[in-house]
Amino acid sequence: MNQSLRKTALMVGAFSLLGLCYSPKAYAADVVQNVQQAKKITGTVVDSQGPIIGASVVVKGTSNGVATDFDGNFSLNANPGQTLVISYIGYVNKEVKVTANQTNYNITLEEDKQMLDEVVVVGYGTMKKSDLSGASSTLSEDQLKDAHITNLDQAFQGRVTGVSAVQTSGAPGSSSSIRVRGQATINAGAEPLYVIDGVIVQSTGQSGADFGLGDKLGNGQVSTISPLATINPADIVSMEILKDASATAIYGAQGANGVVLITTKRGKAGEAKFTYDGMVNWSRQSKRIDMLNLREFAEYYNDLVNQGELYNPDPAYSDPSVLGKGTNWQDAVFRTAFQHQHQIGMQGGSEKVKYYVSGGLMNQEGTLIGSDFKRYSMRANIDAELKSWLKMGLNVSFSETKEDLLKADQDEGIINYSLTTPPDIQIYNIDGGYSSVSKEGFTNPNPIAMALMNDINLKRQKLNGNLFFDITPIKNLTWHTELGWDLGWNHAETFNPTVDLGTYHISKNEGREQKNENKYWTFKNYVTYNGSIGKHSFTAMVGQEAWESKYNYISIFNTGMPLDIVKNPSLGTGDPTIGYGFGSSAMASFFTRETYNYDNRYMLTYTYRYDGSSNFGPNKRWAGFHSVAASWRFSEEKFFENIKNKGIITNGKLRIGWGQTGNSNIGGYKWGSAMSVMESALGVSYRPANIKNLDVKWETQEQINIGLDLNFFNDRVNLVLDWYKKMSKDMLMQLVLPSFMGTSGNGSSALAAPYGNYGDIENTGFEIALNTRPIETKNFSWSSDVQFSINRNKLNSLSNSTALLGMGQWTDVVSRSVVGESLYNFYGYEVEGIYQNFEDIINSPVNMLQQNNPIVTNADGTKSWSTDPTRYSRSNTTFVGDIKFKDVNGDGVIDENDKTNIGSPMPDFTFGWNNTFRYKNFDLTIFINGSVGNKVGNYMKMKLTHMNSAWSNQTTDVLNRSKLAPIDATDATWYENIANVVVANPEASIPRASINDPNDNDAWSSRYIENGSYVRLKNVTLGYTFDSKLIRKIGLTNLRLSVSATNLLTITGYDGYDPEIGASTASANVFGLDNGRYPSPTSVSCAVSVSF
Repeated sequence: MNQSLRKTALMVGAFSLLGLCYSPKAYAADVVQNVQQAKKITGTVVDSQGPIIGASVVVKGTSNGVATDFDGNFSLNANPGQTLVISYIGYVNKEVKVTANQTNYNITLEEDKQMLDEVVVVGYGTMKKSDLSGASSTLSEDQLKDAHITNLDQAFQGRVTGVSAVQTSGAPGSSSSIRVRGQATINAGAEPLYVIDGVIVQSTGQSGADFGLGDKLGNGQVSTISPLATINPADIVSMEILKDASATAIYGAQGANGVVLITTKRGKAGEAKFTYDGMVNWSRQSKRIDMLNLREFAEYYNDLVNQGELYNPDPAYSDPSVLGKGTNWQDAVFRTAFQHQHQIGMQGGSEKVKYYVSGGLMNQEGTLIGSDFKRYSMRANIDAELKSWLKMGLNVSFSETKEDLLKADQDEGIINYSLTTPPDIQIYNIDGGYSSVSKEGFTNPNPIAMALMNDINLKRQKLNGNLFFDITPIKNLTWHTELGWDLGWNHAETFNPTVDLGTYHISKNEGREQKNENKYWTFKNYVTYNGSIGKHSFTAMVGQEAWESKYNYISIFNTGMPLDIVKNPSLGTGDPTIGYGFGSSAMASFFTRETYNYDNRYMLTYTYRYDGSSNFGPNKRWAGFHSVAASWRFSEEKFFENIKNKGIITNGKLRIGWGQTGNSNIGGYKWGSAMSVMESALGVSYRPANIKNLDVKWETQEQINIGLDLNFFNDRVNLVLDWYKKMSKDMLMQLVLPSFMGTSGNGSSALAAPYGNYGDIENTGFEIALNTRPIETKNFSWSSDVQFSINRNKLNSLSNSTALLGMGQWTDVVSRSVVGESLYNFYGYEVEGIYQNFEDIINSPVNMLQQNNPIVTNADGTKSWSTDPTRYSRSNTTFVGDIKFKDVNGDGVIDENDKTNIGSPMPDFTFGWNNTFRYKNFDLTIFINGSVGNKVGNYMKMKLTHMNSAWSNQTTDVLNRSKLAPIDATDATWYENIANVVVANPEASIPRASINDPNDNDAWSSRYIENGSYVRLKNVTLGYTFDSKLIRKIGLTNLRLSVSATNLLTITGYDGYDPEIGASTASANVFGLDNGRYPSPTSVSCAVSVSF
């Protein structure tokens, strides 16, 4: 006991100095070897299935060690009397003593079920799989390699049940919308918590505005910028996704949206091992939207002329037969993009000190011109056993990304301009410069010039890591103390040069720069005790954690730089605009977790966390979160022995869990009232910027989970079933207040509404994970994994507001979230058809959307159409060939009250199916994923089929538009008399062409809502691993070549580029809206992996 006290006192003193002195001399005597009698030892390491590749063979007590090759063989020098230690993950370590009369050893390792259980990572430690009662999933290193990802968030799609991963953009380095078990919040941040080696990843911003790029990338809550793009996936060995509250409650207020625990690679004992992984990739956007070519555009133009829609027609279009195809702007803005990436790693060490060091480089072009992404990364992980009771670890990573961004989506994006620019406009002038277009009514910029001349650049640097110590003063008791950090520096630049290209004219250049700095530190301590008494085993953990995050930024904007090559805003001749801001948030936490296991049959886990956050006022700053989970491993019961011994069901476990988590992600000081500057006639004055709310409190979440784990046929078939119900309460959002409270007006006088807790959301779902090994022979094997997820989302309440609206562009409402329905439903008019003739109009509900319509008020107060045809005009009133909207509420008129739910962007279910085939040295992986039942709002289609402009190109769909024809052809001005007009092609679903569009045919309606279901051949990889006997001759231990194709085939009924549409970059509360989304490309890559 005295010795333990002395150890504890020594540790406390050492940590109070924040350092420990360590010298290799302390154990140098233990590794002195007598090399005079060493001899060469050879052997083979196998298991019941055959050779084990990469098993560690180390001379005990030394750093002398090797790894087995492809055939399980090893060779090293050792002395008689020394002991070889053979180890491999998932197997029982084996020790073999070297004798004087034997030089070759055949060693068989046996699977260690207990060790396999211990590799599951949970919050603040690890747990045995057999003890785990919560819902979690694991992505292994092999799965990450097979995914061929460049960003971490791309790995989840179709590979983890209950996790929805929808790419926001196909741009290089772009983000995905990750949702664990549905959308559980609205304004408080819905992304899961990412933890790398114990340190929480700080996003440093996800919207364009966070980096000073709001107007350039869209002003939504998200942008194409990914917070995870700074992480190198090649450094990761596994990711554990904690899904239910019983698993995530240990993270309290930070775990409401799920937790992703990322473990990076670590060193292994033995001689230094070097690895190189390289890849080259070519990507191409293969799909094209069918746009009118020049001849078709001329015919469309002439039809407008013939119907009296245009005056003074352009003679260039008079004879379409002499025209060619014109400019294909899609081919001009898309390119074949090249990517290359390289990773060098080194690992090794002794039993006491192990290291892993790596460096990576990635350079990726985007398939849209003007977009590129570069990443440089370095990592060093060190593990040292300083004493038998003291271990130290250090993890440090640094990364830098450089991004050339562009605004691909929205009305002012490259996609929209490339599709709507008419095909008669050329890209370049005769002299090679960008074309100068001066045409009446045409205002589009040259898309190529816009993409290549304007600069939107972002540079990010991140330093992440931690230093930790594990102290074991007495047996089974471990104290873990850790200091972690995540530091970030961002530099954003935008520049628009002077432009004089006809209607595309900018007289003054303008530039903006913003620098952001983010500092995050965390300090945690927790003590874990593991004990057992007979068949009873238990663990108890108690700890504390404190962290603080600070940020600041400074920006400058100016115009009139002396030359376009001078992009420094400080040299501009305009009035510079200087911006500066700072903020911080902090949290203090106390937590505990207890587990109990009886005879590996009955398991119980309890966790509790008490959090205090500076994001809330003094009235509601602290909150506690409980969880409890239990499981019954019925396959260990006596009544199950016969079934288990026959190998039919080798493992069966029933799980149930309940837990609470919270969400505090609303930003700092939202509970208080900030000050703002207001110019007045009397000078500068100061006023409150918003209404305060001292009682804003935590957004809370409760979740129940019931799961069943079954392993069949000696673990050849593994089935995991989970059902859950998740209730999110007291949602954090801004209150909707009436204007008389001062919340409306111009920006200098309006008060922002306070944040509060105003709604509840429910998510219910079912998950199936099926992992099988149908065939396993010496030369051939086949493994097949299926993931299937269903989630149902519903808004249960929304205090102080009737609905949450989402905008398409500016004030155009496209979605609405109301109580009793799922979030983000598309909201608009339903379409019944096309008005075929005058009689069809007067017998239909009255369209009140157009104030010029000839409407009669009847004696009973009802409305009806006028029967006088002279009161109708093709350019000012509803006309034959226009859209017939549905009278949803049955009141006889079409007005705003007829807007309704026209589709949900949420899928009925998602799935993934991965197959891996191995034949001798060949391996083939085929991964298919899909989404079924979700709708996509094709906002681009609204612009590309509206036919209300002669200077905007349209899709070929308009060739099948409603064509008007005269009943009496002898009337030269037949198109002016509605009673003499009929639709010549009654099967048409697209309205007539009309410059004025008096019927508002392009109102947001069901004709723009399409089936977004798809099945995608996501990845196919063919690899070959060279025979170790062959490559050993050139000094290699492993050599693998592979060819891979991504997004090779997509089966969908969606008309746009890509049915995979995530969150809007323009507006909050909008999901699944395609307003020119940067499409995901098809890519082909070649890769090599070398070890020596």
